[in-house]
Amino acid sequence: MTIFRNEIRTGLLVVVTLATLVCLLLYLGAPGVFVAQKKFRIYLDNASSLAPGAPVLLAGRRIGQVMELHSPVPEKERPAPGLETLVDIQVDSSAKIFNKVKARMTLPSLLGKPVIDFTTGEESSGLAPENTAFVGEREPGLSDAVPTLLEKLDPALKKATETFDSLQKTAANLSELTKENSDLPKALAEFKKFTAHLNELTAPDGSLRGSLDNIKHLTGEDGKLAESLNHISQLTAPESDLAKLMAHMERFTGKLAENKDIDATLHNLRTATENLDRQFKSISSKLTATAENLKEGSNTLKHQPWRLIWPTTKKYPEDNLTQGEHAQSGKSDVGVASEPKSTRRPLFRFHAAPR
Repeated sequence: MTIFRNEIRTGLLVVVTLATLVCLLLYLGAPGVFVAQKKFRIYLDNASSLAPGAPVLLAGRRIGQVMELHSPVPEKERPAPGLETLVDIQVDSSAKIFNKVKARMTLPSLLGKPVIDFTTGEESSGLAPENTAFVGEREPGLSDAVPTLLEKLDPALKKATETFDSLQKTAANLSELTKENSDLPKALAEFKKFTAHLNELTAPDGSLRGSLDNIKHLTGEDGKLAESLNHISQLTAPESDLAKLMAHMERFTGKLAENKDIDATLHNLRTATENLDRQFKSISSKLTATAENLKEGSNTLKHQPWRLIWPTTKKYPEDNLTQGEHAQSGKSDVGVASEPKSTRRPLFRFHAAPR
């Protein structure tokens, strides 16, 4: 009898323990069995790492858990084309979730699991009824930070690559410029020569310094340029000789303008010049004939000098002309005596004495 009682007690203890364990599991795994719950839906673009049983928070306080995830959602049921995931959640019926509220999937810690958190609700919008669908926001995590960072760094990396390429080309160009027998060493050598010549020119005893000294002496207060300018100023002064000469010239031209005998004088001068021109023309014709005779005589003396002693042997065309032909030839000029028809006599004739 005692053994039977002990077995009954043991069985009851086991049953009570199992019942308590089942109730605890039901309370933890299915809180709706013992506490009234409400269901809501949240649309997300990506529910990565979110699993059923994940906590649902209201301003940081746990009010429920994630029940189920649906992905991908048919396009006709999506509130927006990019919202491919539907999350079913169950929360305490006493939780105050308003119609206007932000539902975010966030990470409470760096290595923690993602949770659903309702924040910044507007009380004036009223409490949201059960099965209300919210459009959720997903805070970028570490997995999203790397692509975002790479996306932002990509332009900088491209620019850095282009900069390195340009630096490489610049280095190649510099090596080409600075190699032996290139243009840069030659230019530097020429510049060195130029600086040497410039130092020679600008030395204390250089030509440039001498030229500057000469210019200084020339343009100084006692220089030749100052003296020349002083002389010019003295020459053009109101009481200078040039001013007096200009005044005399002005008075003289004034008197000439007032004199009425200038026209008669000019007329007489014009008449005298015309007479002189006629006389010069008459004299020039005579001088021309004389020059021709002298030319002919010098030519005869040059080629036939024996005509000074012996009778002439030179014949002239006019010697053979008749009197009428000689008259028609018209070669006799005014003021020039015509030559006789007979043969010209020698300029000198010597008679030999008889032996």
